[in-house]
Amino acid sequence: MYTFDDICNVGNIPKLREETALNISAWKAEHEDVYAEFKKKMENISVGDMSVLESMFDLVCDCLPEELAGDDNPSLPTYGSPDEIWGNLPQYAKSCIADACKENGKAVTKENCLSLVEETTEYMSTCMSVVPELLCNLRNKTIDEGNDLIRCMYYYMMYDGGSTKMIGALNDIMNDEILDQEDMAMIHSCISSLVPSSIDLGVETKESWTDAAAKCDPEIWRDVTYELSKSGGNRGRKAEIVCIDNLLNGNKAAIKQQILHFLEENPGPICLAYLLKSLIRAGVIKRNVSYTTFHRAIEHLTGRKIGIDSPQKRFGELKNFRLQKPQKGCWAKAKTIIVKWTEIFAEVA
Repeated sequence: MYTFDDICNVGNIPKLREETALNISAWKAEHEDVYAEFKKKMENISVGDMSVLESMFDLVCDCLPEELAGDDNPSLPTYGSPDEIWGNLPQYAKSCIADACKENGKAVTKENCLSLVEETTEYMSTCMSVVPELLCNLRNKTIDEGNDLIRCMYYYMMYDGGSTKMIGALNDIMNDEILDQEDMAMIHSCISSLVPSSIDLGVETKESWTDAAAKCDPEIWRDVTYELSKSGGNRGRKAEIVCIDNLLNGNKAAIKQQILHFLEENPGPICLAYLLKSLIRAGVIKRNVSYTTFHRAIEHLTGRKIGIDSPQKRFGELKNFRLQKPQKGCWAKAKTIIVKWTEIFAEVA
């Protein structure tokens, strides 16, 4: 059984996220039809079709352990005393708890509410005890069973603006359905979770949330604005998709085949700078791609680690490189490679 310390080992997270980004984006590039169908189902949530959510819940249920680990695990997080928890709850949550405590028209006391908070905390601890094995089972389903639903969910949330799109769906539901206090509390909770987490992960920015909130009901706009007021932002970070398919334009399969031929003919790491320059000149790759993003994509394509320092430096030098002028030494070689492969990539695109 994994402990929370194992799962939350911060030192492994950047590498894990990068590997996952490479694998998921590569899968999506080869299964556009599967992802398109998933995305359509996500859009249907706003019109009352909850089938995709039911599939997600079924997936989670399949991954739950058969036996609960209990709440005596020392690695479980602590929530504080019921009184401390109550003091930190937003008003909508307190109102929801108060409604849940009402019985036979009797007045609700703070003691009633604190008792329910304590029961809820104990239940949460029991649920948290299954998280390590749940995550392990989800990972196994992704890797061993090739579960497409998990891949679609990950791509949707991390790279396709899933957080802001979900807010749009919640807004449609709120405008079209009759919602009670509990329903509204759930919507408020979703917003208070989605906004800061998406910004911390770098998949959304304050600007993207402001744009999304401007299209929503004032009730949701206020929640989003409040969460943004507490956020320090992500300083322009955006999660990068480094799969080569997501960088190329045109006949991607043919271009990738020629990239592999280029690497066979020009094995030195510094030649990657010439490769990127050739792809840009041929118009078959995004012009604004950073060298680091391109380098990681090539490493994923080839399945090997390549030194980045020398090709990155050379690519910077190529910004002022003029192919029309005669060149000497290594620059003559660079010119020959770039001219030749620019033509090859342009022809197959």
